[in-house]
Amino acid sequence: MRHIGILEPEVVIELLNRIGIPVVTLYGLSMFLFPWISGDGDWNYVHSVWHNWQGLNVGMLAFVSSLIAFNIGRYNAERQREREFIAAKVFLPEALSELTEYFKLSAILLSEAYERASEPRNNRRRELAAALPVPPKEYKTIFSRCIEKADPEVGSYLAYILMRLQVHNSRISGIPDSFTVGAQMLVAPQNILTYLFRLAELQALVNNLFEFARGMELFVNEYPRWDDFRNAYGNLDLWLDDYDGLQGFTERAIARHKVVKST
Repeated sequence: MRHIGILEPEVVIELLNRIGIPVVTLYGLSMFLFPWISGDGDWNYVHSVWHNWQGLNVGMLAFVSSLIAFNIGRYNAERQREREFIAAKVFLPEALSELTEYFKLSAILLSEAYERASEPRNNRRRELAAALPVPPKEYKTIFSRCIEKADPEVGSYLAYILMRLQVHNSRISGIPDSFTVGAQMLVAPQNILTYLFRLAELQALVNNLFEFARGMELFVNEYPRWDDFRNAYGNLDLWLDDYDGLQGFTERAIARHKVVKST
């Protein structure tokens, strides 16, 4: 048997509007316009119609009052949500700046890992000079508050950043151990290229949020384009000529994302 959950209040109000507005319109025409036409403007006839349908009239007045009350409540709730999101968004630029600093430290680690992975096997068994960066802590709370109060598009965008951040943190956490004397597995340069691309993706997503977070531009829910990635690589001091195949890898990944999005 299919499980039927409880409808959200917003869904209920939307259903009431979709059903109620046509019903109220039809009722208004039938109760106020049609009696005048069918009775040739005779007031006694119109009055008799209203009297005979008194129960329906009372019910419709109650329904219309409820419909108005629901919409006023929704309007007030929406204004309250917008005010709370503005209050939460005040701290978003700070969180984005902290993430950018973290990304730069991650880029230093990945850059050294790429160079070491490109060396002969015997030269890889040395510890990396770059330290494993520690992720900032405040961004999770700020992102969570913004997701809770934001529009669905903004919330989904922020949630995607959080998801990609979790993957990034998990990936780079094991890199230093891969270059120690007792390492069981060697990291291939192609793996590092993937990590660099995902790091640039995060930086590009964050870059596209800055102006919106500062209240200077409207939110645009778009996946980063090539120019956005190129700027992101520059922000991270990653120069494409130093990483064999990184530009082509990035362009193909962007193209695949467009295909998936269009389908």
